[in-house]
Amino acid sequence: MKKLLLLFGAFAFLLISCSSDDDTPSEENLVFPKTVSYLYPNPSLGTNSTSTLKLDGKKIVDITDSDSKTIFTYNGNIITKQEVFDIDEKGNKTADKVVEYSYENGKLKTRIHRILFSKEYPNGEYIIKTVYTHNSNGQISYINYSINAKTEIEIQTSVGTLTYKDGNLVKEEQTFKSVTTTLVFEYDTKNNPLKSILGFDLLFNEVSYFGKNNILKTTVTSSEDTKVATYLTSYTYNENGYPLRRTSFDGGGKSIEYEIEYTY
Repeated sequence: MKKLLLLFGAFAFLLISCSSDDDTPSEENLVFPKTVSYLYPNPSLGTNSTSTLKLDGKKIVDITDSDSKTIFTYNGNIITKQEVFDIDEKGNKTADKVVEYSYENGKLKTRIHRILFSKEYPNGEYIIKTVYTHNSNGQISYINYSINAKTEIEIQTSVGTLTYKDGNLVKEEQTFKSVTTTLVFEYDTKNNPLKSILGFDLLFNEVSYFGKNNILKTTVTSSEDTKVATYLTSYTYNENGYPLRRTSFDGGGKSIEYEIEYTY
């Protein structure tokens, strides 16, 4: 389920009752997705896949598809580690990615993302560290650092801010090499499939499409370009207001880039 966990992606990665936009599911009626399937209209856009979610109560244990498995580690009610393994045809696992999280006063403080493991680099050849600051105005600012795997020297690569409203990420700004990219998100009032998974709400924009509700529109602008890119998304819902299918369109709004199907 690597598609659901996009690091530094910000197309974040989901709930309210169908009968009333102000109602939230009771503890007894929490709904969790069992499978998430990605469907592409053209093979050149991607490969169709289905991921299966395993939960222990409200905690996510692992997510498995045909060639990878993501395992989560909790400390109490917070996620402290995410490990992604590639799985070959014989079922052998190879470490692909490890992400570790630390918290301060119940809020995410740092995230360390490691990839490319080998005998020479047992802790990962490429390491990215993100440090978060929770501001008094409700915004979260962050700094990304690249860490040299041998010298452990940290070099700042980019900075950004996250703005949340009513449990949804409504704006992200990231500056890289003096260029600022801004993403603005608009939402429906329905239930997001991943909302009730414990600990996901603390990981900010790491989990794609995660929030209280579902993204309808994403607007992307850049300080180095006057063009505005707009990406639209539509949904088919079940009787309880949870998406059964998500359809994402390209910047022109006419062609389908991919679809996501959920089962519960």
